[in-house]
Amino acid sequence: MLNSLWEHKKVRFLCAGTTNAVVDLSILNTLVFEFHFPIWLGNTIAVSVAITMSYFLNHRIVFRHHHNPSLKQYLKFFLVTGVGVIITQTLIIYLTRATFYRLLHIQIPAFSSNVDTKLSLNIAKLTAAVLGMVWNYILYTKIIFKKALPIDDQM
Repeated sequence: MLNSLWEHKKVRFLCAGTTNAVVDLSILNTLVFEFHFPIWLGNTIAVSVAITMSYFLNHRIVFRHHHNPSLKQYLKFFLVTGVGVIITQTLIIYLTRATFYRLLHIQIPAFSSNVDTKLSLNIAKLTAAVLGMVWNYILYTKIIFKKALPIDDQM
């Protein structure tokens, strides 16, 4: 059953995206809460690492391309993903973080403001990641990893 599920590109994409989200969140939380980086800088570094990892996972596993990755395709991938990140993460994190913070503080007043801050950032980041996954899947399928035409059709 797992083998048949793995044959679906959307399942592989979800697995790759989940892996990237865990890496992204881990790096963000470490940089922001352990090393006290500003959120924008921690997020930029975390996203850059996750995008790079995502390219290789999508190239080989999700879209099953067997040719070697190229710098041109990577840069196109980074641009498409980066635009999605700027739109989704910047807007959503900065627009919703305060809302999530207030909701958490009202619903669970026993939390310290430090816990509220961490949870609100992570909930906002996950919200942005889910919307970003939809954006990415559509653009990766249509632009980045579209199937090459068979040799006969290219002439």
